[in-house]
Amino acid sequence: MVERSTPPDGAAPLARFVAFHEIPEADPAAHGPLRFAVMLAQAPGGMVLVFNRYRKVWELPGGLIDPGDTPRDCARRELREEAGCEAGEVRWLGVVEVNDGRRHLGAVCACRLDAVPASFESDETSGIALWTAAGAPQPLGNCDAALLSRFGARLAKSQG
Repeated sequence: MVERSTPPDGAAPLARFVAFHEIPEADPAAHGPLRFAVMLAQAPGGMVLVFNRYRKVWELPGGLIDPGDTPRDCARRELREEAGCEAGEVRWLGVVEVNDGRRHLGAVCACRLDAVPASFESDETSGIALWTAAGAPQPLGNCDAALLSRFGARLAKSQG
């Protein structure tokens, strides 16, 4: 039986975090094709989160990789579309494995931001907030919580 995170009423199914793989960017498909990318965007006050209108959870900006895009291109685009932020240098961190009834792999990237809009909405998102090691808005997506637990504090220290 596949475990699934239970979404809030009326929300789309949530993927469950399975594993993070430290795979070099030169060989990202070592475990299978990458379908999506997420961005850990470190702002002066914390990591950027967006509220997904459909899944009804706070999550890292991210989305499906379009044909012809690199995972970095995708992460950069999704940060702009979902949070209204422009990434500078984008770093590769590895590959996240998730399961929503099927196995999916996605690129995990990181960047630093000088500023974040006080508010932002798009077709997919209805809010923007910051995660810190001391607290996060709720509900927070399972996969996003796992990635923030692994990388959040470390990336925040490298910001200073």
